[in-house]
Amino acid sequence: ALFETNAQGIINNDIGKWVIKVNNETITSTENETIDINSFVYTSNPRVEDGYIAPGGNAYFDLTVDATECDVAVLYSIDLNLEDTGYAENISFTLDDSAHTVMRTGEFEYSGIIDLASINNGDTRTIRIYVTWNDLESYNESDTALGSVEDSLLTVPIKFHARQYLGETLVEYTG
Repeated sequence: ALFETNAQGIINNDIGKWVIKVNNETITSTENETIDINSFVYTSNPRVEDGYIAPGGNAYFDLTVDATECDVAVLYSIDLNLEDTGYAENISFTLDDSAHTVMRTGEFEYSGIIDLASINNGDTRTIRIYVTWNDLESYNESDTALGSVEDSLLTVPIKFHARQYLGETLVEYTG
């Protein structure tokens, strides 16, 4: 004798939302996305007109990572490899990780985790990146060339990558 049971049914499962915004721009995939930053907050310098940066000047910009519409924890990384910009070495960029929301995980890479509790609390992450244009005599020629282009902007291309955080441990870069 053969006993056979057949059943049919429909199974519905909700799929977790994946919405990441960086500075209010939606990041649509888990691939690297390049974000060009060209709006800075300039620090006061008596030798540089307000709203501009030049040798001896400083500025900063904030990256705000908003995952409050996600249903999963997020691991993100920010790549600050600026070698392709052509800027001279007297223009430097540093990332402020004093809030301990990011860790340096590569030569030019910083990573952070937004856990599900933070997402559910509506928390965002703000990472401040500083620009310092050192006034060094040995860079006068490159400084003049950069400053001689009318209406030029100092642009910082940031590569941003986000994916679901699955509990892996971040390893600090010791370089």
